[in-house]
Amino acid sequence: MKIGELIKKIELDFPSHSAMSFDNSGANIVDYEVELSSVVVTLDITLDAIEYAKDKTANLIISHHPIIFNEIRNINDDPLSKRIKLLNKYDISAYSCHTNYDVNLINGMGINVLNKLFSRDEIESQDLLEKYTIDCIDYGIGNIVRLKQQMTFDDILNRLIERFDLDSKKLSEYKVKDEIKSVLIIPGSGSGEVDLIINEKPDLLITSDLKHNQILDLVESGISYINATHYGLEKNFIDSFSSYLKRFTDKVYSYKNKYV
Repeated sequence: MKIGELIKKIELDFPSHSAMSFDNSGANIVDYEVELSSVVVTLDITLDAIEYAKDKTANLIISHHPIIFNEIRNINDDPLSKRIKLLNKYDISAYSCHTNYDVNLINGMGINVLNKLFSRDEIESQDLLEKYTIDCIDYGIGNIVRLKQQMTFDDILNRLIERFDLDSKKLSEYKVKDEIKSVLIIPGSGSGEVDLIINEKPDLLITSDLKHNQILDLVESGISYINATHYGLEKNFIDSFSSYLKRFTDKVYSYKNKYV
C-alpha cells in the first residue's frame, strides 16, 4: 500500500475539510507515491520521534499536532527547520490529524476521552458545547455530560489521574463546590471557548491552557476546573489512533514524546 492510499482511507473517516479554519491538519510533508514501510503515531513530531521512526524503518509519521502550523518563510537552523531537514534526510513523510480528529463524534478526541473517564451507565444525558454539520455529517467539540449520580470533585480528579496516568504535580485545579453533577470536557485547550463555557455553566470544566483571567472568570461564575495539561489528555490520541490504523496495516508503532 502506498502512503497516499493510506491517507485516502484516513480522510474518509477524518476529512480534512472538517478541521477548523485556523488549523493545518493533513499532509504537511508527504510523498504520496512511496510504498508504505511502516507508520509511527505520536502527539508531536520531535527530533526524538523522527529518530524513533528511523529506527523502526518507518517512512510515515502521523501526529496529532501538525509539524507545520504557521507560515514558513525560510529553512535555517531553528528547531522546526531541524525537524523538517531530518525528515527529508531520512525520507520520512509527515501527516497530521488534528482538529478534524478532535471534532469527530464517533472516534475522535472528545468522545474517546469521555468514554475513558465515564461509563455509559454513569451518564444521564450528553450534549455538545459547539456543533455543526458538513455534508450531512455532524461534528462538534466540548462534551457536556450530566451524571446520573453526583460525584465529588476529588473522586473525579483522582479517577482522571489514574485513568490517564497523569502526573499530579503538573495538574492545577480549583474546587468551587464539592458535589459535581455536570461535567464539560474539552481536551487540549479550552481557552477559546470560555464565554460559551460560562454560558453553559457546568459544575466542572476539564481542559488545559487556560489564561489567568479566564480562570478568574470561570471561578467567579461558579465553575470548578481541572487543568489536566494539554499533553495529559491528548496523549490519548497515540493509542486510539494506533488502534484505528491497525484496520489497514499491522505495521504501526506508537511513540510517546519524552520531554513532557
